[in-house]
Amino acid sequence: YTCHEANYSGEMSSATNDLLGADPLIGLSPEKKELLRRFRESVADLDKPEDSDHYYSRWLIARKWNLEKAEYMLRTHLKFRKENIDPIRDWTPPEVIQKFFPGGCFGEDRQGHPVWYDNFGNLDFRGFYLSVQKEDLFKLKIKHLEENMRLLKEYSERKGKYIGCVTSVIDMENLSFQRHYHRPSIQTIREIVSVSEANYPELTKRVIIVKAPKIFPAAYNLVKHFMDKYTRQKIVVLGGNWKEEIQKYIAPDQLPEAYGGTR
Repeated sequence: YTCHEANYSGEMSSATNDLLGADPLIGLSPEKKELLRRFRESVADLDKPEDSDHYYSRWLIARKWNLEKAEYMLRTHLKFRKENIDPIRDWTPPEVIQKFFPGGCFGEDRQGHPVWYDNFGNLDFRGFYLSVQKEDLFKLKIKHLEENMRLLKEYSERKGKYIGCVTSVIDMENLSFQRHYHRPSIQTIREIVSVSEANYPELTKRVIIVKAPKIFPAAYNLVKHFMDKYTRQKIVVLGGNWKEEIQKYIAPDQLPEAYGGTR
């Protein structure tokens, strides 16, 4: 590939687009302000983890400002939260996950959003599937998402402005059908993607794919239909000169040395 050539799907983004991740309340039209007010009223009976216009706007944006759909989404999420999120607050991942599951936050992008790194290409799908319970993988993903939400609040307070989403860098080195094509694992990934999008809307600013091998388009096709179209448009695939191209999004002093940075 060359940079952004992954537009073969007709969905992935080829622009740096600094508006991604911008404060959604800035420049809000009078019509949308009214929808936001009505949405607040419609869910006033609910016990929510946050009470702010930014919180409510996540659900409205995710449902294209359709009031009924946004309300249904939030009510469904709060039921999910009570049943799945609260019980894992003190959950400790199994030892095999702690030792071998790659990923974590490091630095920030050029607009000040935290960056999550995921070494997906070296993930042993079959090994994890056989070593841990499926529910542990769901718990791990939820735990990571909850950590990201807390991190975004810290960033917003520290920077004195709204920081509401995360940039992800996904390393696809060593991705292969032989290592990664394991049907039960792929189905689990699809389910995790669906659960994530249904319960953590507008959390992703951009997804940057690096070191993508030739099989990446085929592998992507296995899961893309479980992703929201708007999420798919946030995906950027970098090519052979990815260490230079990634600096459009993340400054060298915020990048690990292994990714061409100085930090």
